[in-house]
Parts: sequence; C-alpha cells; structure tokens
Amino acid sequence: MTTKNLYPIRYVSQRTGLTSHVIRAWEKRYKAVVPQRSPKNRRLYCEDDIKRLQLLKEITVMGQSMSQVAPLDSKELMDLAQRNVSVISRTPRVGKKPLQPAAASGYCKECLSAVLNLDPESLERSYDQAAIDLTRTALLREIIVPLFEEIGNLWRNGSLKILNEHMATSVTRTFLSNMLRATENPDPAPAIVIATMVGQWHDVGALTVALTAAENGWHPIYYGPNLPAEEIAAGVKQSGARAVAISITHLLTQQPLIEELRKLRRYVGKDIALLLGGRALEDHIQILEKIDAKYISNIEQFSEELNSLLIANGG
Repeated sequence: MTTKNLYPIRYVSQRTGLTSHVIRAWEKRYKAVVPQRSPKNRRLYCEDDIKRLQLLKEITVMGQSMSQVAPLDSKELMDLAQRNVSVISRTPRVGKKPLQPAAASGYCKECLSAVLNLDPESLERSYDQAAIDLTRTALLREIIVPLFEEIGNLWRNGSLKILNEHMATSVTRTFLSNMLRATENPDPAPAIVIATMVGQWHDVGALTVALTAAENGWHPIYYGPNLPAEEIAAGVKQSGARAVAISITHLLTQQPLIEELRKLRRYVGKDIALLLGGRALEDHIQILEKIDAKYISNIEQFSEELNSLLIANGG
C-alpha cells in the first residue's frame, strides 16, 4: 500500500487543532472519518479527511451536535458551515463579545454538575468538547486536577456519595486512558515508569502524570494501580526507564507504605529518579527525602523536574 499523501494522526492533530483523542473518539462513536491503515495498523488520513475534520470542528464549535452532523457528507457540511457563518454574521452584536469557546472554568463547572447529577454521558461530552477547545496541558491542569480536588473535598465533608465518585473516576479513567493510547512520542524519548503502590487503587492522578510526561517529551510506561515495589522495579529494569513516578492518594497506614517506597528505592538503585505525588504525602516530605525521593506537589513542578532530568542526562 502506498502512503503518499497520507498523514499520521499526529500531523492531522496539528493541522486541525483537534487532539488525537478527539479524532479517535469521533471515528469510533460517530464514524466521522474512516482512515486508512498502515501495515503496522497505524491510522493514516488523506487531505479530504483533514478537511472534513476541520469542518466538523468548525460546526461543533458553533453549537451543532456531533451526532447530528457526522452522517452528513462533506458538501452538506460545507453548506451547513456557510449557513452558520451567515447567521452569525447577521446577528446583532451590540454590547456582546464575539463567540468564544467556553473557558476552562466553565467546563470544570459542567463536569462537576455531571458528577453531582450522576450523568456519565454529560461528563464525557464535556471532556470531549474541552479537549477540542483547550490544550492538553490546560485540560489536565485546569479541569481534571481541580475537578477531582473538589470531588475529594465534597466526599470528605459528606456532601458526595461514593457512587458519584466512582462514576467520575470510571469516566475519567477511560477518557485519560484513550488519550494516553493516542500519544506517540519518538522512539529515542526517555522512558518513565508510572504506577501506584500496593493498596492504591485510584489512578486518575497517575494517568494525569503519564499524559504530562508525554507532553514533556518523555515516553510514559503506565503499569496501573496496586503494584508492589518489586513489580514496579521489574518494569523499570525491563524498559530501561530513567525515572519512576508514583501517585499516592491516601495513607491506610504510614509505615507499610514507607517500607514499600524504601524497597522500591533499593530495587531501582540510586541512579533512577523517584518522583512521588499526591496530597496524602504532604506531611511526610522529610521521610521521602531520606529515601532520596522527591515530592511533587503539582503538574507545573512535575514538568520542571522532567525538564531538569532531561538536561542533566543530556536530553
């Protein structure tokens, strides 16, 4: 099969302004485009696919539903886009600002409302639209992280049921996992192993870390939740990773967790950076320093640490 004038999903993402996750989601749910496949089963898109995705983005930003416009052919999409532009241009704008995508804070409120109303479809739609309008970094930093901070606060003060939290976690885990699978960094990218320790089943934070690592030019290897130190260390050895990032969301008891972290440090050796995050560790930073582990308090600090490691190791 010739691949002349066919483009990988990363190129299409740059051309259209859509994330790879949204492109895949539109393909899977709505058959918005049907890409060709390379011998290695990678998606390949032609110019017509790209133009169609650009039209679909333009139309949905104007307020049309993807489920309604995806079945239209490209000529019908063009006509619809032109009609929408005409209507917008004729609409009086005295005292009004031009149409703009909703701000991140607006999406965060929509997502929280969906969680409170136990509405997984609305939560998923809000995520998808936010992925179109925002950069991946903004999506993680300004929606996912604050949303789950608020969910945690509501749960702790008794204002939120476990059912709501489980629904939010399930939808978000799927959304982030799909986004992570769509991430393709070049083979020379340094590897970082990401997981949670034994007893740590909540992995939204770990998935957020994995996507942040990818955005900073690393190759994230995500092994999932509830892993003992020896299994994580085996993954580090197998992959040749330069760093390990561990998410800790809660402390059942302090001592067993600290012992697991000490074991992990022994197993991976002193040359591997050990980065630990999660609000549960805020009061134990001095203990972490004793095992040569670095506490990471937010996405920005994590990005800075990854960039420092790249510089220290020659890129």
